[in-house]
Parts: sequence; structure tokens; C-alpha cells
Amino acid sequence: MRRIVIERDTTVSISEVNDNSFVGIQWEGGSKCMIMRTPEGFCSIANTNYPNTMNVWYTNTVQEYVSKALNQGNNTNSRAFAFNNVKELCEWMSI
Repeated sequence: MRRIVIERDTTVSISEVNDNSFVGIQWEGGSKCMIMRTPEGFCSIANTNYPNTMNVWYTNTVQEYVSKALNQGNNTNSRAFAFNNVKELCEWMSI
């Protein structure tokens, strides 16, 4: 016998994301990145073994980064995720 549960909503509106949120992007091809704050603004670091620092782009906010990432014409199936803490984000990046 197994207990039946009703799952909570697992989506977050972009309006709920702020500059202190822990956010990751899963690109259409399957690679992942996490958004991080730098002196130049927000950018991302990928979980690939061939990081390309030449093509890094920056935004002023996490919301801007997510919007830019998800609205790229060649990444129509990319998805963004919000995590409760940095540990969850890093565990997701390592999978």
C-alpha cells in the first residue's frame, strides 16, 4: 500500500525571483549553468568541461539574466529553476 499525496505547485513566477535567489538554467542541449553575482553584474558558470569565458554575457539583475536566457531564439527548450539554497543548486549542477 502507498499513500497518495497531492504535490505542491513546483513553479515560480519570474516576479518572485530576486538578486538573492539561487537560480540555475538547463539549456536545450542538456548542459546546466548557475547564475552568479560578479562585480560586472550577473553571469553564469556552466557544468561543462569546456567553459568558454569569451562568450559570457552580463545583466543587471537575475530576472534579466533568466529572461535573456529563456528568450534566446536557439534555446527554445531551455528551462530555469529556483532553488531553496546554494547546496540544492550545487547538487543539481553536479547531476
